[in-house]
Amino acid sequence: MSLWKNTTWNLAGMVIPTLVAIPAMGVMSRVLGVERFGLFMLLFALLGYVTIFDVGITRAIIRTIALNQGDREKSREVIGTAFWVVLSLSILASTLLYLSLPSLVHWLNITSEVTGDARSALLKTVFIIPPLLLSLIFFSYLEGTQQFAKLNVYKTITSSLVALLPVLALFIEETLTSAIFGLLLSRFITLGFAYFACIKDLGYRFFSYKSQILKELLSFGSWVTLSNIISPIMTYFDRFILSHFMGAQRVAFYTAPAEAVARMSILPGALAKTIFPLFSGNQSESSLIASKAYKGLLIAVMVCALPVFLAADQIMAMWLGEPFRDESGVVLRILLIGFLFNSLAQIPFARIQAYGKARLTAIIHLFEVIPYLIVLGSFTYLWGISGTALAWTVRVTSDFIVLEYFSRKLRV
Repeated sequence: MSLWKNTTWNLAGMVIPTLVAIPAMGVMSRVLGVERFGLFMLLFALLGYVTIFDVGITRAIIRTIALNQGDREKSREVIGTAFWVVLSLSILASTLLYLSLPSLVHWLNITSEVTGDARSALLKTVFIIPPLLLSLIFFSYLEGTQQFAKLNVYKTITSSLVALLPVLALFIEETLTSAIFGLLLSRFITLGFAYFACIKDLGYRFFSYKSQILKELLSFGSWVTLSNIISPIMTYFDRFILSHFMGAQRVAFYTAPAEAVARMSILPGALAKTIFPLFSGNQSESSLIASKAYKGLLIAVMVCALPVFLAADQIMAMWLGEPFRDESGVVLRILLIGFLFNSLAQIPFARIQAYGKARLTAIIHLFEVIPYLIVLGSFTYLWGISGTALAWTVRVTSDFIVLEYFSRKLRV
């Protein structure tokens, strides 16, 4: 199956959930109010960060299965081993989050009117972590075998539920806790779909644990883990810094346009999911694959980003309400510049990791994190929310330049 055909399947699996999520967020912002909506987005970001507890195994599964195409027994051993390891780690992550709840509520600088609701919502967030991480393990099998049509049928349904169920829960009770309960329910449904996706190919009995398989996965995944620990800091930490310095009630004015940019990332995200196993299985042709990907992606990203850049103010007001027009409009424009470079960075990142050089991406991110945090804190202090957006854009632009430089030095 071709690069662009697989990318189209991945894109289709992301477009429909995005079309559900955009109006859903508009409803949530109006029902929850600015501070509770901002907190919901913070908790959503927090769940994105806890994916580090898969210790890079998800990425390693995709690569291992792509390199051993057609070996059904090997695939069963890989998924089974990964299941037990990630289940244990997800329980650890949930426990750590539970123990840190009092400190987290204080650090986020939440107003007294919302504190009780926030505590209850955080407690429910603890139970979302295991189904979230385990579903990633099961879906990675389809990604490694490049069954993108099947994968994206499942993901279209489950991602739509992740966006929709928190909104539907607000019809029962208009609280942050209710919205998080809807998110919890959607994650358990997603786990059911992901498990079903595996048993259709591998059968029911694939829960054996093999220590040798774990060593294989960790030999690649350990460096991915380091990269995955650092990358979410650079992706999500801006929201938490902003909440701490300016209060949770201000976070929504940044997280809303940031989420808009994240939703626009469906195109580079679809391509990244396609080219990683493609690079892994066709390393001798990686330069040609990268060239084709760059040309198509640059055109597509510019077509998507330019109209949004020109009409940013109007889009934010129509989407989330008048309070978001001016300040969030400026933030959206700044983030869109970074979006261009962050999209292109998916190609050298996937190429480097497909060569088994996960150590290199981890080291790059390790050297980036301290300068970024300094820039983030300084820019936020000097220019507020717009400074936070500018810091992110500077970081992703620099990241693309560095990744592209090293990816060009790779040899088969």
